[in-house]
Amino acid sequence: MTVCKTDLPFDFPQPRPLTVQFSDLELSSDAGLLLVRQADERLGLTAALASCIEEWRDPAKVTHSLAQLVQQRVYQISGGYEDANDSNHLRHDPIYKIVCGRLPIAGDDLLASQPTITRLENQVTRRDIGRMRGQYIDEFIKRHPIAPKAVTLDIDGWDAPTYGEQQLSLFHGYYGHQMYYPVLINEASSGYPLVLQLRPGNSHPGKGVAGLLRWLFWRLRRAWPGVQITLRADSGFSLPEIVRVCERAGVSYALGYSCNAVLKDKIQPLLEQSRVVACLSETGKARLFDDVYYAAANWSEPRRIVMKAEWLPKGPNPRFVLTNLDLPPQVLYDQFYVQRGAASEHPIKELKLGLRAKRLSCHDAMANQFRLLLTQAAYVLMLSLRQAAAATPLAHAQVDRLRSSLIKTAARVRVSARRILVELAAYCPWADTIRHIAHQLMAPHAWVLA
Repeated sequence: MTVCKTDLPFDFPQPRPLTVQFSDLELSSDAGLLLVRQADERLGLTAALASCIEEWRDPAKVTHSLAQLVQQRVYQISGGYEDANDSNHLRHDPIYKIVCGRLPIAGDDLLASQPTITRLENQVTRRDIGRMRGQYIDEFIKRHPIAPKAVTLDIDGWDAPTYGEQQLSLFHGYYGHQMYYPVLINEASSGYPLVLQLRPGNSHPGKGVAGLLRWLFWRLRRAWPGVQITLRADSGFSLPEIVRVCERAGVSYALGYSCNAVLKDKIQPLLEQSRVVACLSETGKARLFDDVYYAAANWSEPRRIVMKAEWLPKGPNPRFVLTNLDLPPQVLYDQFYVQRGAASEHPIKELKLGLRAKRLSCHDAMANQFRLLLTQAAYVLMLSLRQAAAATPLAHAQVDRLRSSLIKTAARVRVSARRILVELAAYCPWADTIRHIAHQLMAPHAWVLA
């Protein structure tokens, strides 16, 4: 009688005894990383980031180049492995070896282990961080062969909970826990993350943003002197210094503005009108719009405030937008300002949930900033995959779905004297989509932002 030795015991009925074993073949569950590697080849992103880091090691003792270390870390994040500890297992994975430029031979030519990756994270300096931040702007500009006429920027912050004794980890009263408070500035139409900045946990939403915007406006205008830049943000960013930076740079803005006693008086007649309209409406809802000129105590001159007087069954819901755009109030609010929600919150959701950007567990704040920049790189590569997936069912897929559908693809890897053979699963449900994306990434226009 045949003895069936199984690694995983199951007792559900089968025509014959079921044996499940972990194979000793060169198998990988992340074959779709080849697509990520091809996107990186077109963009040259990880190589450019690695060139921003100053080498601190003895050249005679270097086993893993900085370029390969950055590649390995970014590809691991793309594959859903946000911890440096995952390197201890993935350094053996044949697909990870291929995408990092190593031969996928079992037990040989291993990738970097966790201690090596951790040393990299803790060695990066403030100067290195500054160069990498500039590299993302250069990458964004490079991907526009023709200067755009207009660029819309969205900015928002998000909470990254912390556990332990991390530098700059502080308690935030609104969120109610210890955290970092990163801020993201992204381009609205493509979702491209231009700036991802780590901040202390107790920061005001707009803290440090004026300096970032001043630098960003300067970089964009240096490349595109005639471009019209527009900034959108919620009320946490309507600080006087941010408004001044926009106006001095000739940048349009639409910023949410908090209600105060003066604005409450100004909107009261409009709210009363909306209440009457709501009472006469079958839905019990009404919205009316208007604008006024208002000057806060610390402003040098009055500025335009668009008012939305909304009445709901639960009561009034007034909203204010500070702007210098010459658009009718309802058009500005409905067709421009509220689009900020999807354009800024969606990338943050993908960074936090899809790429685990909130995994900032290093003690040193600079190391955690470096982790954010690596996650930013992984997001840029995933955006390139989504762009290449146009005209497929994954054209608008989120990062999680791109990973589960494309990257998490089983493969067998074999090495001979002549070639490296990667055999994908015969019944892969996304085979046609993978072929389409691979061909699109090889096209000359693959690096151009849509």
